[in-house]
Amino acid sequence: MTLLNGLGIPELTAPELTGEWEWKLARMERGEMSRSEFMKEIAAMTQHIVDRAKTYDSDSIPGDFGELSAPCPKCGGLIKETYKKFQCQGCDFALWKIVAGRQFEAREIDELLTQRKIGPLSGFRNKMGRPFNAIIQLNDENAPQFDFGQGSAGSDGTAEEVDFSQDKALGVCPKCAANVFAHGMAYVCEKSVGPAKACDFRSGTVILQQTVEPEQMQKLLANGRTDLLKDFVSARTRRKFSAYLVRGTDGKVGFEFEKRAPKPAAKTASSTEVKVKPGEAAAPTTTTRRRKVTG
Repeated sequence: MTLLNGLGIPELTAPELTGEWEWKLARMERGEMSRSEFMKEIAAMTQHIVDRAKTYDSDSIPGDFGELSAPCPKCGGLIKETYKKFQCQGCDFALWKIVAGRQFEAREIDELLTQRKIGPLSGFRNKMGRPFNAIIQLNDENAPQFDFGQGSAGSDGTAEEVDFSQDKALGVCPKCAANVFAHGMAYVCEKSVGPAKACDFRSGTVILQQTVEPEQMQKLLANGRTDLLKDFVSARTRRKFSAYLVRGTDGKVGFEFEKRAPKPAAKTASSTEVKVKPGEAAAPTTTTRRRKVTG
């Protein structure tokens, strides 16, 4: 409503509009108004709304979009939500509301400013239109950046040590028997991160748009298989499919598809039952088969 009022399109927020449409629909039922006349009015109003939005020539739209509870990380000032941004009122700090095709909610920005990190979040799309998931964190300059859970490097370029002492181990690594922990966008062996890498076990927390909860990773590590997960999306066909995640003998994670019951064989009629009236001879039944002709 704030956005529509700011754009100067108050008619869409008026309760009278619904009543007017209901009245005109009732007239159509009684034959007092034609469908083409009604749709002509709808098309004209839609065109007015589109033109008003397209010709709006300001970077901001007036209206009360609300305030964030977290202070500005740069100056400590108040941050307000505007049409396109979350803008500090005391300095030039601002965060875009839409990043990589995904719109941030005010509560998510509050968490980002408070924790300096949020995620993993889904709903992002790359330039090819393909969806992806990522963690968003604020860097030293308070600018947001994607973190895909690959770990950070120190000043000398080597990987930084990761402290798992406060985290709960999800199970035993299938490759080296060390502990597995949730780390960023993946479940990793504790020996696969840091400067002294000695293992490469790693499995995503999101695989083909299917979120893999910690409980499922625990089952995979302990029993070799998760429950049936139903929200995978094929990267090739864009269709959903169901599968189990399974642990191979080499420690790698793969798919196991649900076994389907075989379809019943189609019935083939070897003979046709013919009802014969009393006193009539039954006509012989013949079966015609196609055969490839050569020569």
